[in-house]
Amino acid sequence: FSPSPPSSFPWRPTGALFASRTGITATHVPFRGAAQTIPAMLSGDVDFAIDNLASYIPAIQQGQMTPLAVTSAGRWPGLPQVPTMGEAGVPDFVVTSWATFVVPAGTPRAIMDQLSASIRSIATDPEMQQRFQTAGALILGSTPEEASARAARERPMWREMVRLSGARAD
Repeated sequence: FSPSPPSSFPWRPTGALFASRTGITATHVPFRGAAQTIPAMLSGDVDFAIDNLASYIPAIQQGQMTPLAVTSAGRWPGLPQVPTMGEAGVPDFVVTSWATFVVPAGTPRAIMDQLSASIRSIATDPEMQQRFQTAGALILGSTPEEASARAARERPMWREMVRLSGARAD
């Protein structure tokens, strides 16, 4: 992970955290997303990317790219041979993107509980789990309290990434 001269890669807050924790020097190459990043990587214009796995699955399956590690806490079910960042030598580097359903403040608890139960039911369906995994995602269900707790646990890490990357709201 210590390339010399500096590597170039699409810089996002996750990349800033990676560079900080590994001590590498890297050059930011701004791209809007994987649709620009993948061709740049395949042509050799950038050296690596830390990005959402779903966009890269086809290139990985076609043998055009080699995954070095996943940023999830455990190995990815569809790529069990790929180590986690911790296993690859970068401890305490669990960074995943996730989404949650939200409702307006003041929504009655009974409605929130019903919606949460429905989502958890869908998330435990093996067919839905397979569909999500094929697309490069995992489907999970939780309670409103669990989702809020996860957001609170991750907030310090995201603050660190924003600080390291120098990102600012325009």
